[in-house]
Amino acid sequence: MYYFSHLANHSPLVVSPQGCEMSYMWPHYVLQSDFNAAWTPLSSRYSLWLYRESGVDDLTVLRGTPVLFIPGNAGSSRQIRSIASSAARQFQKDNKTLYKKPLDFFAVEFNEDFSAIHPPTLLTQARYSAQAIHYIISLYPKDTKVILMGHSMGGLVSQLLMTELNDHYLRAVITMSTPSHLAPVRFDRRAEFVYSDARTAQLGDISSSTPLITICGGATDSQITSEVCALPERTTPLRRTIVTTSLQDAWTGVGHREMVWCHQVRSIVARLALSLSQGGSDDVSIDQIGRSRPLLISPPRDRVNITGNTLNYLRETRKLELGSPATGIHMIPLPPQQPLHFTLFSYGLEPLALKTNDRTPSIRILYCSKPPPSSTEPNCIELAGRTMHLPRQKWPGPFPADKGVNDDDHISVFEADLVVPSLSSEDHIAVWIDRYSTGWVVASVEVDNSPELTVTTLDAIKPSGVTLTLPSRSKSLRTIIKFPNLLSHSLLVYKVDTAYSGQCLGLRLPPLVMHHSSPNEVHYHSAAETFYLHSHRTGPFLRQRESNDHVTTLTIYSSGECGIENLHLRIAWRETLGRLGVRYWMGLAMWSISVVAIIQGMAWHQYDTRGAFPSARVIVHDLFWWLITTIGLSLVVLSMFPTPKELFLGNSGNPLFAPLAFFMWLFACGLVISSIYILLIITYCFSAIQNKIARSSPSGEQRTSKRWILSIAIIVLLVAVVVPFQVAFMIVFMIQLSVCGTPGMSLNTTKLDSPISSSPTPDGLRKEHIKRTQNFHFLLLLTWLLPFAGPILVVWIRTLQTAGYTVPFDGDHNVIVILPWILLGEATASGRTFRREASSWRSNMTILLFSLVVLISLLLGPRYPFLVFEATTVLAAWLVVTRVEWKRS
Repeated sequence: MYYFSHLANHSPLVVSPQGCEMSYMWPHYVLQSDFNAAWTPLSSRYSLWLYRESGVDDLTVLRGTPVLFIPGNAGSSRQIRSIASSAARQFQKDNKTLYKKPLDFFAVEFNEDFSAIHPPTLLTQARYSAQAIHYIISLYPKDTKVILMGHSMGGLVSQLLMTELNDHYLRAVITMSTPSHLAPVRFDRRAEFVYSDARTAQLGDISSSTPLITICGGATDSQITSEVCALPERTTPLRRTIVTTSLQDAWTGVGHREMVWCHQVRSIVARLALSLSQGGSDDVSIDQIGRSRPLLISPPRDRVNITGNTLNYLRETRKLELGSPATGIHMIPLPPQQPLHFTLFSYGLEPLALKTNDRTPSIRILYCSKPPPSSTEPNCIELAGRTMHLPRQKWPGPFPADKGVNDDDHISVFEADLVVPSLSSEDHIAVWIDRYSTGWVVASVEVDNSPELTVTTLDAIKPSGVTLTLPSRSKSLRTIIKFPNLLSHSLLVYKVDTAYSGQCLGLRLPPLVMHHSSPNEVHYHSAAETFYLHSHRTGPFLRQRESNDHVTTLTIYSSGECGIENLHLRIAWRETLGRLGVRYWMGLAMWSISVVAIIQGMAWHQYDTRGAFPSARVIVHDLFWWLITTIGLSLVVLSMFPTPKELFLGNSGNPLFAPLAFFMWLFACGLVISSIYILLIITYCFSAIQNKIARSSPSGEQRTSKRWILSIAIIVLLVAVVVPFQVAFMIVFMIQLSVCGTPGMSLNTTKLDSPISSSPTPDGLRKEHIKRTQNFHFLLLLTWLLPFAGPILVVWIRTLQTAGYTVPFDGDHNVIVILPWILLGEATASGRTFRREASSWRSNMTILLFSLVVLISLLLGPRYPFLVFEATTVLAAWLVVTRVEWKRS
């Protein structure tokens, strides 16, 4: 467990390094005391604050567009300070050129509530936030709209608010590291209803004119994986998923907590919110600021007047290289081959489409043909293409560096595909530089050729991996390599080593690898060091609409003097195992419950047929290899069937992941066996302690009395009115642990085939042994069901600490759910024995219910863990009704 935990925490930073500069701010917080009980009854539990940047913002006057920040699980309203500070200072810098009004940042304080594990708490936060929006709007002129920002579970609250508040209230919604697809903890059925409501907003079925942008941290975020964070793929421009590794001018994976303070990301989020608040076209603002893909340029085809400019024709080469370029137009001839591709890199100069200020020199790209009859100048038009920023890397160091890339330290790239019906010697690509620059320009026209390699995932699985030799033209400005047969999945990580030729040190652009793993996800890697290919295109349990035309692609950008000769590709096993732990920890817990159910089902079967109730240790000893091999191999076969995404391990029968079922089952068996011995040690220590203090309870079965009926009635009343039922479950567990630790006869090693008549012990001792064995089985089951109760108990205690003892705890007062466990706990605590069942149908029904728990745990448990607890509750109720000897003997 420690090894897998270490991998889960360490491997994300290996696969996707984080390059973030620390952000600084000068915060001041103003409590909104007028947002009181007159607005919401939750005012005594939560609070609303206004952020002001000292030295920049007026502390009292509201003069901008309101923004409401909603923190996530165990988050704080203070987390808004980084983004709010950046927005205030960007407005102060550019208020005369780009922005007309600033942003006023409000933030709700939820006292670090644990909303990720308790859906009612999440809904309570949504109710408070909705009233906060109404209050904030009341402070502004009519028709003012609010921008919502949410981090982690706060983003899910923001999506829920989109279902309650229409477009009249909301200007835009920006979520960061938010689990949009699946709840991070799925032990509560109500989470499914929450996500069903949020999905209507994600798909644009409601609030369709309100932009929803979700920002994901890539593989670096080990808490909320990016395939879970991403919105469902839709063509609407107002529903966007941006992965920070793709985010131009950031280009880094970002951890879950770092998302709100990473300088490279917070400055872009602040700029995006400022742009959206100014009005105008929302999709254009998102494209220009939150750029995660190339910006398409489709200029008018009007003739461009180039009169008065010096035309510099390239005669000996088709590659343009300029250092500190001066004003002028440089004409690059076109080769006769087809199709052609034009690539331009520039530093210190910007293509017109990317230019954001007048201080930076600009470049215009023209397509020029022979002059018209009435002119001597070439006939030139703007060239359509696509443009974006590339990060500047420090060769041969790692990318990104510890502090990342500065947002103004980038290389601009312009690309265009050329298909010219009839080329002539007078056809040229013109690079027009409007004024002198201290930067540089590299451009070339090359024959377009994108090889498709036949390498498969099975090739990468080989111990030696596979070596891919690149074409000789890999020294060109752009080389594209496609892998149509390489599986792109969130469970797989590939390790890549490169071999390059030429002098790469000191180049304007050393080889930079861009891995296009999905329509929304791009990763940049330095060819100087080992890098990892990974994807969040799809993952376990996710029914995403995949783009059928997408192919895993590597694009190598270089200024041309140094090129990559070959790539060595293989599976990165350690990093792959690290990704399994993050995605299957709940599935592992549910499979462990299925192991417990198998052990206990066999014990009950032996009890009914032979009269001996074997201990868990004996069953595991006698049936270990049957448990491992027969069931494990059956699970491997089952995992190859094309089951729905919600079933089993959520991989729809992909045979590549079939062995995962066996190793996961082996791990589950090992955990259960370990837990058996740990519980034996704990109960032995309890027994030793009670022996020391002489608190042994008298042996023999205690008779039915009014005392236990009264105690059960009191507990039921408390659950119905005051405490959550999980508290009662924890009480039952603690009592059962105490019962199993009572001094007395230790569990022996009765064999499975030992009939009741063969025991040499007196009947009383044999009965006591059976009772203690049954008690231990019950304790083992309760132990593995603790994840369903323990987290909610923490939420309840946290709520009492932060909100006071008089605040009601929403939900979790289901008496019917906890009553079977209370009765079972009372039966074992009062010394009652579970009877053998002579009736064959009742005995078969017991085995059937245990089998049902096993099937639900294996097939549905990893995706719907709450069904496992519900099934075991039904089983507990059946045992209470049919097995416990309630009457006096």
